[in-house]
Amino acid sequence: MLVARAYTTHAAAGRERTYAVMIIRIASIVLSLAGILALIFGLVLWTGMALNIISLHMLLGLLAVAALWVIGIGQALVRGGSWIIAACAVIVGALTGWLGMIQASLLVGDYHWIIQVIHLLLGVLTIGLGHMGAARYRRAAA
Repeated sequence: MLVARAYTTHAAAGRERTYAVMIIRIASIVLSLAGILALIFGLVLWTGMALNIISLHMLLGLLAVAALWVIGIGQALVRGGSWIIAACAVIVGALTGWLGMIQASLLVGDYHWIIQVIHLLLGVLTIGLGHMGAARYRRAAA
């Protein structure tokens, strides 16, 4: 009976680990798709060609930030994970989302491009940090 209980507990822990890796993998895929599309739509918006896609760009950006946060939480919870990556994921995600929401009202005029470049860099950092965290999570969970 004790052997069966230990095996069941070990098997359950293995399934939980598999589910966690799968969640991180899905978050990484969502981050890739949403992040790349948000970058493309952001560049289209920057040119002024399709201003009617602002809501879609914002939705994709929020999806990318949410995926980054899922990966950051995974980093914080996995044994051998990096608290620094987890904290950076939360901070970078919050900054990206916050700046994206209010950027239209910052430095309006000739110097608005500065805000746009900062937002672009934060978007690229969101994608890169998320993939770095996901790769580190998979190594730590293995």
